[in-house]
Amino acid sequence: MNHLTYAHYKPDGTIFYIGKGSVKRAYSKSGRNVIWNRTVQKHGGFKAEILGRWNTEQEAFEHEIFLIDCFKDMGYQLANIAVGGMGSTGFRHTDEHKKNLSKKMIEINPMNNPEIRFKQKENIRIAMQRPEVRIKQSKNRIGMKFSNSHVESLKNCHPMKACVINGVEYKSLMEASRVLSIRHGTLYRWLNNPNVKHTKQYAHIIECRWS
Repeated sequence: MNHLTYAHYKPDGTIFYIGKGSVKRAYSKSGRNVIWNRTVQKHGGFKAEILGRWNTEQEAFEHEIFLIDCFKDMGYQLANIAVGGMGSTGFRHTDEHKKNLSKKMIEINPMNNPEIRFKQKENIRIAMQRPEVRIKQSKNRIGMKFSNSHVESLKNCHPMKACVINGVEYKSLMEASRVLSIRHGTLYRWLNNPNVKHTKQYAHIIECRWS
């Protein structure tokens, strides 16, 4: 099976490109578009992963188109200029054809392999331990404003219960999350386990309890 589909990831594990070609092409930097080159230059490199192996080139093209379409529908910012399949800009499969491709993907999807899923999970975990990644994510959350629908959904996940962080009382977990720029899930874990040891990034959090 010389026809492959592959993905490129940023060093932090975020997918940013879907491609089709040989193994050599999957790991090559040459002949990439401007967006791809800018992304790699900005983030300091890329990682490649083979997603599928196909008997025919047409199957590989179809899988490439299908993946690009799916990831873009999920909101991923891909560096792909075209939607795949021999550079067929603007081409979109019918719903029926996408349904058939989806079924085929489920049947032979390499991500159904527990070893591959574990490998990706470990790569993400290792990336999240890097100080520069954690600092960048923290900075990105500073001043972040949640949509009303998102706030309401989070209210349903966590009760509107007051909490105390470093001697300051907040009327809810969500308020503390917004003011401190700390993920609500992280705060929730601390509040339910006061004896948890914080990382250096959160060493300043001394008191964390429900009010």
